[in-house]
Formats: sequence, C-alpha cells, structure tokens
Amino acid sequence: MSTKTRGYIAQAMALILIAAGVTIAWMNVDPSNGDDSARSLSSGVTMDARPVAPDFALPDLKNNTVKLSAYDGQVRIVDFWATWCPPCRKEIPHFQALHEKYGDQGLKVIGVALGEEASVVQAFVDRMKMTYTSLLGDTQVAQQFGGIEAIPTTFVIDKKGRVYKKYIGYRDYETFERDVLALMAE
Repeated sequence: MSTKTRGYIAQAMALILIAAGVTIAWMNVDPSNGDDSARSLSSGVTMDARPVAPDFALPDLKNNTVKLSAYDGQVRIVDFWATWCPPCRKEIPHFQALHEKYGDQGLKVIGVALGEEASVVQAFVDRMKMTYTSLLGDTQVAQQFGGIEAIPTTFVIDKKGRVYKKYIGYRDYETFERDVLALMAE
C-alpha cells in the first residue's frame, strides 16, 4: 500500500471518528433541560422586541392555501417536521394533545412537512390521527424562518405574530404547554 493511499485511509478514518463522536454527543444531550439547542428569544427581551415571524402561504393537504397571518390574535406553534424523522414522530402526539386541550382557547398548531409528497404526508397524518393543520413546506419557507438546520424545529409565536421561542430538536409536552400558557396570559 502506497504512502498516499495510507494517508487517504487515515483521513477517512479520522472523519469517521469525528462523525461518530458528534453523533454520540448529540444522542447524549438531554433535551428536557433546555440548555442544548432551545433558543429563547424572549429571555431578557421586552415583548415588543421579539422578532416578527415571517408570514407564509402554503398548501394544506387538500391544496387550500393557508397563511400564517390568518391566525393573528392566536398563540401559534409552527412545527417543521418530516415523516421519516424519529424525534418528529415522538413530538407529534404532544402537539395533538395541545391542539385538543387549548385549540378552543386560542392556540393554533400548524405542522409544516418539509420535502415530502402530499400523499406520503396524508398517509402519515391519518396513521398518527393528527387533526391539527398540516401544510406542505418548501425550501423557500424554510429560508424565511432563518434556514431550518434540523428537524424538528419548532417556533412558538405570540398573539401579535412575534417569535417567542425557537426549539431545535425534540421537546417534551410540558415545555410547549408552559410556553402556550405564558403567551395566553399576555
């Protein structure tokens, strides 16, 4: 084996070890502590200083156009997800429960499926018994929200359409319920 080939193999092995280390570190993060990738956009910031959530117009599963701004005056959870994503599948029942508990009290839950065909999303929605609004997202809406780096990525939006919190990765029911109750009280 030539020196050049051994060098390539060593580089490949180093990359594999780095990737494995990153994966192991990511798997050992406790998302319930709120310290890993939750980005609180409200801590220490006045309500008026919250950034305005970008408006969008996306098709639902019946090809009707839905605008985020149509729900101004309501607290909104906007969740970017995919059918193949295990943390998304774990989080979706939380959103369904929140929708059922607070939907008639001013909460609007919106799921935005990224990069998938309507038929695939519809089958998943049916299987998961999701009754909250499901939309078909694209790269443009992902970019409007600052680029979706990972899924699930969830935005909690106040009644005036401003981003209260952004969560990257799985969160438990209690985390979202706390946010919803805080915003409903404003």
